[in-house]
Amino acid sequence: MDPTQERRSPFLRGGMPLRAVILAVLVALVPVTALAASNGQSNGQGTPGKETKGIAVTLSPSSRSTDQGLAVTYTASATSKGGLAGPVTFGVVGLPAGATAAWSPSSVNLTSGSTAQATLTVTTAPSTPAGKTDFTITGTGGGMQSTASAQLNVQEVKRNFGVTGTVNGPLAPGTSQPIELQISNPIGKSIAVTNVSVAISQVVRTPQAVAANLPCTTADYALTQFSGTYPFTAPAGSSSLSGLGIAQSKWPHIRMLDTQLLQDGCKGATLHFTYSGMGQGN
Repeated sequence: MDPTQERRSPFLRGGMPLRAVILAVLVALVPVTALAASNGQSNGQGTPGKETKGIAVTLSPSSRSTDQGLAVTYTASATSKGGLAGPVTFGVVGLPAGATAAWSPSSVNLTSGSTAQATLTVTTAPSTPAGKTDFTITGTGGGMQSTASAQLNVQEVKRNFGVTGTVNGPLAPGTSQPIELQISNPIGKSIAVTNVSVAISQVVRTPQAVAANLPCTTADYALTQFSGTYPFTAPAGSSSLSGLGIAQSKWPHIRMLDTQLLQDGCKGATLHFTYSGMGQGN
């Protein structure tokens, strides 16, 4: 062999040129690269999971306000999930005392993927406590149940009405007289009266008692407050305890005490009363 030729081919290995070795390496790398790309594409196209069958209920708005004795409405929505179909019945829990719920309609019929709505009307009573209450609605159907929460804000109602009174007879030491109460209700609808009270605001002596410096004060009298059942209803306009059928024994009473002190200053005296009351409009 020509030694010069050997020097020109220094990279001959076992009779295989270096170019062939490099090509073999490149060919071997192609399948690895393709495999990596194939694996990455497979991970990005994972098979999505099937939606669970059920119901989703919502309530709108999330909060409403109303006066005592009035009503508000909410809109309830029921949505089919995972192909659920059939009737869904609504319910509600957690309303404040005296409040009632009514549904229209009471149930809806869902088809796969559909949404149906119902109206919830919450009616409060005059006695429903004022304040904010969280309550929950439920939607039940196909063995499934879903809930949603909302808030009801009940506001106290203050209505003005008048109370006056008349003592049914003169007073003397040791005697008692009933006080007939008259109620003036100008608001156009009845009031559930929850409290009335009477107080002596002033004792006015006769000029003769004042000239003789004969005393007479509120300490010479005692008051018994109304003892009937609350609430009692005062209709629109004017009414009285007797007209409402309340027994005289339940009326407020004023009694003149029989003391050991001289009470001549109370002869002919005039008593001034103040009256107060509370009630809720019906």
